[in-house]
Amino acid sequence: MGQGASQEVTTPQEKVLRDEKKKNLAVAKKEAERRPGEESAAFKYVRITLQFLREAKMELKKVKWPTRKELLASTAVVIALVLLVSFYLGVIDFGLIKMIKAIIG
Repeated sequence: MGQGASQEVTTPQEKVLRDEKKKNLAVAKKEAERRPGEESAAFKYVRITLQFLREAKMELKKVKWPTRKELLASTAVVIALVLLVSFYLGVIDFGLIKMIKAIIG
């Protein structure tokens, strides 16, 4: 047996798996190096909360807030529709009650 017998024959899938293992080991090594200086859990949650609040503030700046006139007009439309729908449902309810009483009694 010559030199060719000592070499492994690998498929492309095996090569990919071997490369992924190498990458995972490298990532694990980096994480292990970083752990001694890792921040405490409480500080981590505070940092995440502050980041969320900063991003929320930036998003609120992008909002197109309605003017007073638009706000009052929208509110009037909502109140009118609520009254209209409640009146409609009241009439339907009243009619169904009368029908049920007529059938039963």
